[in-house]
Amino acid sequence: METRRRLLQKLGIGAAVAAAGAGISRSARAEHHRQLQAFAAGGDATGAPWWLLRPLDVGTRLSDGWTIAALTPVDRGAAVLELHHDRRPADAGGIARVHLCAHGGKPRGLAHSQLFDLVLMDGGQGDQPTDPRLGRVLVGIARRIRRNEVAAGGDLDSVSRMLTHAERVALYGPETLT
Repeated sequence: METRRRLLQKLGIGAAVAAAGAGISRSARAEHHRQLQAFAAGGDATGAPWWLLRPLDVGTRLSDGWTIAALTPVDRGAAVLELHHDRRPADAGGIARVHLCAHGGKPRGLAHSQLFDLVLMDGGQGDQPTDPRLGRVLVGIARRIRRNEVAAGGDLDSVSRMLTHAERVALYGPETLT
């Protein structure tokens, strides 16, 4: 069993804990604590970790024609954010599946926050360029996640079930992570 210190080091979140600071009210901390526990267990009442994206939700229109379509509960170490483009068919890049997973201090996704990596799962090997407009959308989502995770306070044990993308590939195989 990992110690709390080892877990914090592994997730590389010392800065997030320090930034959370004393400005958060007791009730806000209790709510964030509840949300983090729910996230570790697979999500909140809707089954998905929406607290990461708040105030974004299903149907929220993002820039460049992208809309939030879904967020799955945590499964196999990550939650999957699905974005749809309003002018592109699905088979022409109109759906983006973004895995929200831990990064362990070594982010590899298109965007990342203090704790989480946003990995675009498009069936490639990471060797093709990503549409820069989609990249900007993901960077904006990562900024939103960063604000929400910093506000979450110091109880970070509950995110220990998150895995890095490399760990997920090793455990489940790349072909199962779509």
